[in-house]
Amino acid sequence: MATTTGIITNTGITPASNVLINIDNDNLSFSSNVVYHVYVWNTLVSKALVYSNSLNINANTSQFLGFNIAGNSSYEVQFLVTGNASADTIITVFGTDLSGNVIPHQRVLQSELTFIAQLNP
Repeated sequence: MATTTGIITNTGITPASNVLINIDNDNLSFSSNVVYHVYVWNTLVSKALVYSNSLNINANTSQFLGFNIAGNSSYEVQFLVTGNASADTIITVFGTDLSGNVIPHQRVLQSELTFIAQLNP
């Protein structure tokens, strides 16, 4: 089943310039496949897909991804994890400022991801 961060507001004193996605496969034997979609909203209310990819995460390895989202008023990240290690694949998402500092109110841990029926196109 797919998951989402939900819409994260990216305005205020310290808006995020980048979104970091950390993917960790803790399974010792099996790989997993992760499809991710990163969407942004500018000042309009239109949702735009800006990054999309499918990754194979080998057993007991991690991937760290970073994407520019500067200038957008909101963003969302959606995931679909499949394979024999899907239950052992942990995903976290963090918004960071220009200096690379994590913005505390723009972090989504695995337990905070929301299940959705499918990835949006």
